[in-house]
Amino acid sequence: MTNSVGMLLRNNMENTTKLQRLLIQRGLSQSDLQKKVQSKTGIKIEPYRVSKIVNGSITNYFTETARAIARTLEVPIEEILEDN
Repeated sequence: MTNSVGMLLRNNMENTTKLQRLLIQRGLSQSDLQKKVQSKTGIKIEPYRVSKIVNGSITNYFTETARAIARTLEVPIEEILEDN
């Protein structure tokens, strides 16, 4: 890997949300997350909402939703919420 490619990847990771990084590390798509949340918790999150939550477009969403995502991924809720 050349320095410019490595730098590009590093910059892209710096601009991702905690949730995006977690999904990347686990090899999960947003669709996978949406399906897993519903099957594990019974909570249905519309695909467009999952996208906005994962991408950080919305940060003010129901605590129940954040807990369901964290529970599904088996991480503390702090690992998916941004520090803003």
